[in-house]
Amino acid sequence: MSVKLRLRRMGNTNRPFYRVVAIDSRMRRDGRCIEELGFYDPLKRPAVVQLKEEAILGWLGRGAEPSPTVRELLRDKGMLLKRDLMRGGATAADATARVAATLEKRKPKPKRQRPSKKAQAKAAGGAA
Repeated sequence: MSVKLRLRRMGNTNRPFYRVVAIDSRMRRDGRCIEELGFYDPLKRPAVVQLKEEAILGWLGRGAEPSPTVRELLRDKGMLLKRDLMRGGATAADATARVAATLEKRKPKPKRQRPSKKAQAKAAGGAA
């Protein structure tokens, strides 16, 4: 049995809410999971992510594969870096301190300002 860490969709129509779960890879997306590991709410600004760190590191240590989206969530929270540091021989406390320092240095990507459709139309009309 191969275990995946992936998202289970919940919530109403057009109001998604996701739980991060450990699940058998052969199960359907919203099927019975082995363990719930946290949640992700993309509608809140900024998006809310709450994860059970020890449980996730335990599953990763046992060979569970995260889905691409879950991998991004784990990377943003620094869990993948912590796992790599602990694999390299660092203690849990040292790894936590180094991850905190790394996350502190990280700058959020600046949002690219896009002109509105009205401004684009005005620019295209004025140039022609």
